[in-house]
Order: sequence, then C-alpha cells, then structure tokens
Amino acid sequence: MARTPNGRREAARARAELLDDLELDLTGGCSLCGIEPDWRCAACGRCNCDRHDDCKRPIGQ
Repeated sequence: MARTPNGRREAARARAELLDDLELDLTGGCSLCGIEPDWRCAACGRCNCDRHDDCKRPIGQ
C-alpha cells in the first residue's frame, strides 16, 4: 500500500485510468487506443488499433 502522499496520488491516478479503460471496453470502445464507441470506423466498425487499407466509407457519410 502506498504510504507517501506521492504514492497515494499515483495509486489514485492508476485506479482512475483503470476505471476509464474498463468503461471504454464495456461500452464498446477500445482502451488500447482510447477510442470512444461512436468514433469507430464507419465502414468496418474497427478501432484505430487495426489497419483500414480496404475500408470504404458508406455512401452518404
């Protein structure tokens, strides 16, 4: 357990990042690249961790 003020601050920051990443993963986002669910590729639905060389945007978007 972190006993110094800096150690407690770092532990709190790490917990906050973990919760943020968990929320992204549970809502359909990607914690690895930090992308929100509604920002995935419009053509294929993949996140920024994947290559999109073959993606074509749907007509009208």
